Formats: sequence, structure tokens, C-alpha cells
Amino acid sequence: MRTRSDLVVTALILACVALLLASPPASASGIGVTTNSVEHSFAQHVTFTLRANSDAQIARVYLFFRATSDEETEKKMLAPEAPAREISIKYTHDVRRYPLPPFAEIIFWWQIEDEAGNQRKTPTKTFTYTDNRFRWEQLSAPGITIHWIEGQGNPAFAQTALDIAQASVKDIRAELRAPTPDPLDIFIYDSEPNLQAAMVLTGRDWVGGQARPELGAVAVAVPPEQGYSSRMKRYLPHEITHLMVYELVAPQSYKNIPDWLNEGLATVNEQLPTPEYTLTLEEARDRGQLLSLEELCVPFSPDPRTAILSYAQSASVVTFIRKRYGAEGIRKLLSAYADGASCTSGVEEALGISFKRLESNWRISVEPEAGWRAVMDQIGVWVGLWLLSMLVAVPMIGGLRRSPEE
Repeated sequence: MRTRSDLVVTALILACVALLLASPPASASGIGVTTNSVEHSFAQHVTFTLRANSDAQIARVYLFFRATSDEETEKKMLAPEAPAREISIKYTHDVRRYPLPPFAEIIFWWQIEDEAGNQRKTPTKTFTYTDNRFRWEQLSAPGITIHWIEGQGNPAFAQTALDIAQASVKDIRAELRAPTPDPLDIFIYDSEPNLQAAMVLTGRDWVGGQARPELGAVAVAVPPEQGYSSRMKRYLPHEITHLMVYELVAPQSYKNIPDWLNEGLATVNEQLPTPEYTLTLEEARDRGQLLSLEELCVPFSPDPRTAILSYAQSASVVTFIRKRYGAEGIRKLLSAYADGASCTSGVEEALGISFKRLESNWRISVEPEAGWRAVMDQIGVWVGLWLLSMLVAVPMIGGLRRSPEE
């Protein structure tokens, strides 16, 4: 028979076990966290805040953060001014000097160490680095969300963008057989200056749109004024093409796609052609100032005039390939480059002709009057000399055949 003292001991043991089980795992280190937060001002700063306590003096604190699309993690050692049992630390990251990708998901965590040797790593937290200078409205369909600045536009404006985006995805998927980014977020700014302010750290701040393939996001500048649908028909298919090429070839291979193919595809997929491209291409052709195709293997020049010619010429080359080799030729090119082919060897692998021959054939298509010159380039100098010798020899032979009476 159990005595009353036995029951008391048993109850005490059970109570202790219950307390141990109820304690959060992190408290085993002796370090507690009371505040773990982040706030940001777009294109200005991101501020991380930590408040923690411990039974021993807290000596060291580390902050880790990175965009989910980045491979490298930022690491910051943030020691308190003096070891203490309770600490409050703030770290402000200046994105003007050390930019973060717009619209990216940012993950972060802390590691805290005290003088007793205890350590605590906080669970990973995530926030979206949105452009919070503005309030955004939304219109969604399965897999696609249109974001536009509150008060700049209306439901018809947003629905037009959504319709164009859906049609673009359908057409591009039919040619490339590429998966659709999920989700696909489209941010529409009300002016180019506002878009440029958001993208100033991404390089080409003169363009009207920006694709972030690794984030499944597109940002374009379309003022909510008369003619907005024309801008949408140019910008949205262009940027969506980049996202779908990225999905097709996989992230690690996207950088292998030469710019003439990537930008050329995006340009020919625009639902409304840009007249300036046609005029620029014709002018460069007539002046003999066309760029070599090899020049278009790398990122285009930031000079607006040269860049416009680069886009126009790349679109013309892609159009030529489409007509000659069809959608299968485009897919073969993307596959070859995704597998690591160089800009020049990819053409030979996919189309069975040399890079120079492709350029020569394309030039013939845009310069019909240069056909004989291109043919001479292909058959070589020696054949040309042979033809020239025949032209000289024929009159001589004719003279020898004349009769003496003549």
C-alpha cells in the first residue's frame, strides 16, 4: 500500500516533468528572445531589431540575411556595447550602398551567445522587400496578379493588363513549351521616373520595363492615360518572355542565353511593334552601320541609340530564324545554350550552320542588294579569281577562232 508521502513524491515528480515538457526548447540555452522584427523604407534602408535576455552576460550577436534568389548570405557581428543580461540591438542596412533586389523575399535570422557558452539561433523569418513608397491595389487571376498604384488607374486599366498578360503567357507557352512562373506578379508604375527610382540600382534605368525572372516579377511604367493599352501590349509580353525563358532553361542556365536571342525573342513577342525599331534598323542598314551578331552576344550597350539598334537587330535575326527554322529552331537554340554552348557554337549545334553563315544569311534577307557580295564572301576569293580569269579568257579565245579573212 502506497503511503501519503509516496503520493506526494510522485506528484512532485510528475509536476517537474510537466514543467520540463512545457518549457520552450530555446529556454534550455538560458537565452530568451522578446523582440525579433524588421521594417524597411524602399530604396533607403532595412532595419532589423533584436531584444534578448539571458541568465549570463550576452557577449556576441550575429545577424544573417539574404534574398532567397541570392547565393551569398550577409553576415554581421553586432556585439553589445558591453556584455549584459538584457540587450537591445538594431542594425540598419543601407540599400542605397548595398542594394537588395526589388520585390525579393528576404530571409533573416540571429545567433546569440552568452559568456556561459550558451547559444541560441532564432527561427528563420521572411519579409518581402516591396516598394512601400506607394499603396498597391490588386487584381488576380489563377497564377497572375496585377499590382497598380492606388488611385492611379481603375478596374478597366487593371483588367486590360490582366488580359494582355494572360494572352502573352498563352502565346509564348505555345512556341517555347515553357512553364508559367507561379506566381507571376506584375507591378505597374504610373510614370517612368517612379519606376526608375525603384530600379535605379539595376542598371538600365532608361527602359520602360524590368523583369526579375528569379522572382517571377515584372515592373513596367504605364501612365493611366489615353493609349495605355498600347504601352501594355509592348511592355508586358516583352518582360513576360524573359520570365518564361528563365523557367524553361532553369536558373543556373539562364545567364548562358545570349542577349541577341533573349532580347530578340522578347521584342518579337510584343503584341504591338515599335516603329522606332524598324526605322533604326533601316537607317543602320542604309549607312552600313549594322552591328555584328557577335557584338550582340553580350549585354547591350547602355547608350540609348546603340541599345535601340541592338534590340531592333536582335528582333530581326530572331524573326529570320523563326521563318527559316520555325519554333523548333528557337527551342533547339535555347536548349543548346542551356546545355552550356557558347554564343557561336550554339547556332551550329541547333541549326546546323555556322554562326557567320547565319549572320550572312540574315544580312542577305535585310539587304537584298548585297546578295552577290554575300555570295562572294561565302564561295571565297579563289573562286572569285577563277570567275575573273574566265571573263578575261573568253574574249581571247573568241579572237583566236576568227578566220584570217575577218
